[in-house]
Amino acid sequence: MEDKLIAITIGLLFGGMFLYVMFRELYRLLKAHFSPGAQGNRYFRQGKLEAAIASYSQMIEEQPDNVEAYLYRSSACIQLNLLEQALDDCNTITELAPQNHYAFLNRGAIYGIMDEDEKFIEEMTRCLEFKPDLQDALRNRAYAYSRTGKFETALTDFSRLIELAPDKSSYYSERGNCFLSLQKYSEAIQDYTQALQWIKNSWELHSWRGYCFTKIGKEQQANADYKRALELNPFNTAIKQNPEDITSYQRRGNLYFDAGQYQKALNDFSKIEETSELTAEILVCRGYCYLNSGEISLAKDEFQKARSRNAYGDAINKDPLNSSNFLERGFLNFYLEDYQQAIKDYTHAWKLGEQSAELLPFRGAAYIKLHEYTKAKQDYETAIQNHPDSPHAYNGLAWLLATCPDERFRNSNRSLELAKRNCDLMTTPGWNDLGTLAAAHAATGSFDEAVRLAKESLALAPKHEKANCQTRLEHYERSEPYLDLESTPTGPSTGSTSCDHSPEML
Repeated sequence: MEDKLIAITIGLLFGGMFLYVMFRELYRLLKAHFSPGAQGNRYFRQGKLEAAIASYSQMIEEQPDNVEAYLYRSSACIQLNLLEQALDDCNTITELAPQNHYAFLNRGAIYGIMDEDEKFIEEMTRCLEFKPDLQDALRNRAYAYSRTGKFETALTDFSRLIELAPDKSSYYSERGNCFLSLQKYSEAIQDYTQALQWIKNSWELHSWRGYCFTKIGKEQQANADYKRALELNPFNTAIKQNPEDITSYQRRGNLYFDAGQYQKALNDFSKIEETSELTAEILVCRGYCYLNSGEISLAKDEFQKARSRNAYGDAINKDPLNSSNFLERGFLNFYLEDYQQAIKDYTHAWKLGEQSAELLPFRGAAYIKLHEYTKAKQDYETAIQNHPDSPHAYNGLAWLLATCPDERFRNSNRSLELAKRNCDLMTTPGWNDLGTLAAAHAATGSFDEAVRLAKESLALAPKHEKANCQTRLEHYERSEPYLDLESTPTGPSTGSTSCDHSPEML
C-alpha cells in the first residue's frame, strides 16, 4: 500500500511538472504571437504597412535596442515612401549592429529611390563587405553601375552573379547589354544566345542580338533575329488596345524596318505624325525607309528635315563620348551628299573607339566620292582586316579595284577575288553585289560572265538604279570593261543602317 502511494505521489509530481512546462510554453507562444513584433510581421505580410509601423514602434518603445524591429520598420517606411524615417532607422541599426548587412541594403534602397546613385553604390558595396556573395546587393550594384555608364565595372558584378547563379537568364541579358554598350558585339551575342536558351520567345533579346549581328556584318543571322523579333513583338496587341499608343507605333516601326518591310515601317512612323510632331530621329528612320525603297528624292527630303532639326546633335551634346551618335550622323550626312562632313563624323567616331563594321566602308565610299582613292583603299583594307567575315568592305574595295578611273588603283584579279568573297558571305547577293562581280569579271576579260551577271543585277535593281545597270551591261556586251568616271561606287548597302536599338529604347 505504501509503495502504491509513493508511486501515485511521484506520478502526480511529474504530471504537475509536465503541465507546468506545457502551460509555460503555451504562455510563451501566446505572448510571442500577440507581441507587437509578431503583430507587426503579420501586418507587414498582409500589406497593412501603417499598422505594421505602429506595432514596430510600440516594440521599439519597449525594447529600444531591438535591431529587428528597426529593420522591419525601415522596410515598411520605404514602401510607403517615408524615406527620412526609414533612413533614421537604418542609421540607428548601423550604430547598434555595425555589421548588419540588411541595414546597408535598406539604406541603399532609400538612396536609389532618391536617385542618388553614388550613395546607392556605396551602400551596396558596404553590404557586400559583410556578405560578399549576396545576390541582391551584387545585382543592385551592377544595375547602378550600368545605369551610370560604368559598364566595365558592371561587367565584373554581372560575371560574379553568373558564377553564383549560372541558370539565371536575366544576368546574361544584362551583361549582354553592357557588352553592347561597350561595342563588344561578339561577347554580347554570346550572352544573348545564352539567355535565349531559357527565354526563347523574347523579342527584345532577338532584336538586340540582331543589332549586334548587323554591327559585325553578319547580315544573315541579323535578318533571322529581326524576323523572329517581329513575330514575337507585343506591339500589335498594345496598338489594338490603344490606337493612340505612339511609342508602340515607333517600336513596331523599328522592327518592320529591320525586317526589311519598309512600307509597313513607313505606315507606323507616319501614324505618329497624325498625333504629334515627328522627331528628328523618326525623320531619319523614314528617310531610310524611302532610301531602301528606291524613293531617293523623298529620302533626301526626310534627311534634310532631320538635319535641320539637329538630328543627333542633342544626343552628342548630352554624351559627347558616345561614338554611335557620330556614326549615325555620318550616315545622315553621307546620304545628303555632304561627304566632307560625313568623313569628319566617321573619323570622330573612329577616334572614340567605334567598332561597327559599317564605319570604315562608309568612310571609304565617302573618300571615293571625293576622288581620294588612297584613303578609300586603306579604309577598305583595314575594315577587311578588322571584320573578315563582314561583307561591307569587300564590295566597295572590289568595285574600286575594278572600275577606278585612275589605273594605278585597278587590280582586276584581286577585284574578282574580293567580289566572289563578298557574294559568298551573302545569303542572297543583291543587285549591287552582282553588279560588282560583273564589273570584276569584265575587268579580267570574262565578258560573257559579266553580261550574265549584269542582267541579273539589272533585273533586281531598284528603279533609280536601272539606268546605271543598263549602261554597264551595254559596256560588257561591247566587250568593254566599265570605268566609273564619276567615281560613284556601288558602295556599302543602305540596308546596313538601322534605327535606334539601344536597350533603353527597346
